[in-house]
Amino acid sequence: MRILTIVSGIAMILTGLWCVANQGVAFAALAFVLGLVMVISGIIGAAAFIKMKKRPEGMGWAIADAMINIILGCIVLSNQLATDMVIAVFFGMWMLFSGCNRIVGSLTLKKQEDKAWSWTMGLGVIGTVAGIYSFFSCNFAVLALGVLIGIFFLIQGTNVLTLGITMPHAKRHHHILHMDRNKEKSI
Repeated sequence: MRILTIVSGIAMILTGLWCVANQGVAFAALAFVLGLVMVISGIIGAAAFIKMKKRPEGMGWAIADAMINIILGCIVLSNQLATDMVIAVFFGMWMLFSGCNRIVGSLTLKKQEDKAWSWTMGLGVIGTVAGIYSFFSCNFAVLALGVLIGIFFLIQGTNVLTLGITMPHAKRHHHILHMDRNKEKSI
């Protein structure tokens, strides 16, 4: 699941770069890709959380982030975002929630003396600031909508990628099971 989480983060980063490169394209053309990447990322995040056997205490923020990705991705896929202003506020709320979630998660990691807490805190602050910015940039004079959404996906992708990299390694027990079965057969 760790590898899938890393791949999910990379997919979000690539989606962000794609949005920036295609900033002149209407949101309706981008919506399917954005929603699909959000849903897939959420499903991978939820599966990784559920599959994690030795889940550190206080990791509820990770499943909350995955669930919000799934829900908001479904909203994007159902074409419920009508105007550019709603789109900016929608993705801004996504960034704000995710950023605050990362800040809370970083405090939990700090209590557990995990070295990744500072990265998680920094990315959480960046996400929160980006989310707040979207509420104050309603005139879009500074950034085009595609660029703004692209930046949001770049930040979120970096968050997911960092989570995947710092996620504990799952040890494979297949070879141990096989060795135990061979011992039993020889006895």
